[in-house]
Amino acid sequence: MGTSSPAARPREAPLWVASRAEPEQPVLLAGPRSAAVLSGAGEFHWLRECRGERTECAEVTAVGLRLVSRWTVRFGTGTPLTPLESSLRALTVRRGVLESRHEADGVRLEQRVYPVGEPPGVAREFRLQAEERSPAHARLECSLRPFLAPILLEGVKPYEYAFALSARGLRVESSGFGLRLESEPEAARWFRDGAAWDGRPASGELGEMGARWALEIPAGGSASVRMCLWGGAERAVRLGSGPARVPIPWDAGAASEAYYAQWLASTPELALPDAPALEAGYRLARSALRALYYAPERGCTGVRAGVPWYAALWCRDLAWALPAILWMGDLAWAEESLRCVYGYQAPARIPLLGAEAGELPMQVAPGPVFLFGTSDTSLYYPALLARQVAHSGSTQLLADLGDALELTRQYLLGRQDPRTGLFRHGGEVAALEEATEGLSRVRFGIDATDTTIWDSADRRDSAIDIQVLGVAAWRALAELEAHAGRRSEASDARARAGALAARLEPTYGWSEESYLADSIRGGVPVRQLRPNALLAVSAGLLRPELARRMVHRAAQPDLSTPWGVRTLSSRDAEYDPLAYHGGQVWPLATGWAAEAAFAAGEEELALGYLERLAQTLIEERGYANECYRGDRSEPWNSCFLLGFSVAPFLTVLFERLWGVRPRLGEGRVELAPQLPRRWEHGALRGIRLGGGRLDLEFDARRYRASYAGTAPLTLVGPGGERSATGPSVSLELLRSR
Repeated sequence: MGTSSPAARPREAPLWVASRAEPEQPVLLAGPRSAAVLSGAGEFHWLRECRGERTECAEVTAVGLRLVSRWTVRFGTGTPLTPLESSLRALTVRRGVLESRHEADGVRLEQRVYPVGEPPGVAREFRLQAEERSPAHARLECSLRPFLAPILLEGVKPYEYAFALSARGLRVESSGFGLRLESEPEAARWFRDGAAWDGRPASGELGEMGARWALEIPAGGSASVRMCLWGGAERAVRLGSGPARVPIPWDAGAASEAYYAQWLASTPELALPDAPALEAGYRLARSALRALYYAPERGCTGVRAGVPWYAALWCRDLAWALPAILWMGDLAWAEESLRCVYGYQAPARIPLLGAEAGELPMQVAPGPVFLFGTSDTSLYYPALLARQVAHSGSTQLLADLGDALELTRQYLLGRQDPRTGLFRHGGEVAALEEATEGLSRVRFGIDATDTTIWDSADRRDSAIDIQVLGVAAWRALAELEAHAGRRSEASDARARAGALAARLEPTYGWSEESYLADSIRGGVPVRQLRPNALLAVSAGLLRPELARRMVHRAAQPDLSTPWGVRTLSSRDAEYDPLAYHGGQVWPLATGWAAEAAFAAGEEELALGYLERLAQTLIEERGYANECYRGDRSEPWNSCFLLGFSVAPFLTVLFERLWGVRPRLGEGRVELAPQLPRRWEHGALRGIRLGGGRLDLEFDARRYRASYAGTAPLTLVGPGGERSATGPSVSLELLRSR
């Protein structure tokens, strides 16, 4: 986490400050190797609705492993001791550090919680102070519930553990995984499931472990206890107690704050005085994106899909996050993420993993643990590779990936129905279950018949969004083949993209609703009204008049609500406001609607969607839920933070509102802003493109773009362009009235 002194490190701004406990408010403290989920009461005890029931969601995770499911503290001088959550007096929450103050029995306790990178885990520091006139004989107790299962195995934990005390504290292990709880000073007593425990090695079922510290605090003085809970797989972290193990970095709290502060300082700054909610939402969304950064071990880089349920690398979710990562200027993280995903590209058909030749994985986690079997994941990535070239101006990654483009071509050809030309989906899970039948009694936990992004809804055989992704994949492959100098392959890919695009409106057209059907089943359009069809508008695949009609149809109250866009029209016979993909509201779908409205030239409608997304981030204090009920604005069966609930908001701000379209592989940046004429001034500064920086600003009369970099560039705007033979260029345009 760095070696500079704490005083020299920058501090991040608080997400919020409170003077009372908020046990329903989630808190995520995260680094790339470890994370903590706790409550707004300053405690690792947080209940969350899941599938209609209240479930414990507090946890500590490290290198892809859930270490514990609860870790609580009590303190005081009397009996019983006082829980942290009922003694809170002040709370400050940042992305990297939580600080809280508690009082009980004349003792004041200050807590500091932060993630640690090496060894991977989470630290808690406690400072207890006595009153000025009287000493205190205080006690502090902690209890924790070991879990020790990979994050991908949701809800599954071992039955048997091995556990013991050593000179470094508690050791718990199971099935090649382990955790350590170390402290300074050492605990005076230990407990197992509420009974005193002498620390001798034992094994068996394990519910709860506990420790107690006895503290003699002089009048007006203080005493401290520091704990670090860390662990992982035995092969990945040094779980032994020998002297060679890395010591606990007790100054990592300052480094955790600097981790965020330094990164945020390197990202673009947005100023919109006429739209303060968008400005505030932008700042919250970019730091939320950073909180999901995930690199548990070498060769595994990306973002956590969500928290708490999906805190692993899901490649479809990463696909929606990567454009925003590029806009944050984090080209290196985006490149490593792409290398990670393409490192698992299937070289041939692998039935036991549900993989077709050229397919990219659905999930990646340390182990390695990886699984294929989605119909859309692989379709996103050609365009993401093209984006990486466009933002960086470099084709080195493309060259390093070797046969990736040819494998991608094989995959695309294999997924298209030769009779209709449409992309197929839906048989992946059935094929996976068939291939593994008789090999294991453990199910994969996938109950979907479909494998599109709305995978719990049956949208077979050819959903509209799969076709849009197919067009984008062929177009991107054409661009990438051209960069690689393969003109014939590029021409073929362009022709295939054009042929598929030409089929969409005649095949999916739904004149009665001025919309597109959701899918094709047995050659017949399935006329369900979903936001997925709006992706065809954003991609520019429809006639302008139809695009405008679709955008206005989607804005009607059966699909659009004041808190976002439903996954299915409330007029549909299958609508259910609690159904995951059959009526709930998703911020992702709201982002689709915003982008489609901009693409159709309906900027006021688009701004309304963007402001809704920004307001969600503000109301939820820097988080954005995965999904909400379709009949009222409350989360349901939802992660409290999901990557594709925040990333598309950022992407639409850059690409549609400000209209920035980098083409550094071709030596230019195109600008097509859709800023409302009523806005009098604003700026977006520090967009990192290649080796340079792009600054944008506007006032009542003019729009100005300035680029300074290491290579010549052409800026292209509406009605003008400017080229330079040197590394700096600027373009000034009159704003249209």
